Amino acid sequence: MKLVNALSKIAKLPKILEQYGIAPENVLNLEYCASTTHHINVLVQLHSKEAIQKLGVCEIESTLGYDDAHWKQFRIIKEGIAFICWEREDEAIA
Repeated sequence: MKLVNALSKIAKLPKILEQYGIAPENVLNLEYCASTTHHINVLVQLHSKEAIQKLGVCEIESTLGYDDAHWKQFRIIKEGIAFICWEREDEAIA
């Protein structure tokens, strides 16, 4: 049943992107995870911080990378889909 729900969410993705003015080219990756313990099992990685901010106010988490670089993860959940974007030194990277 999780897969059916995930496919339904994925089918809505183009409409969500259009609704918030995000170009499909900003989507870098889309993942489905059946083993997640959360109700959110679809993850979309966006290319730019500006794109994810169009979805609304994001949660921001700072972390230190393996190369000692400081990274920020921007995360927001919309319509059962988790959207994320990574930023390093003013450059958004997913």
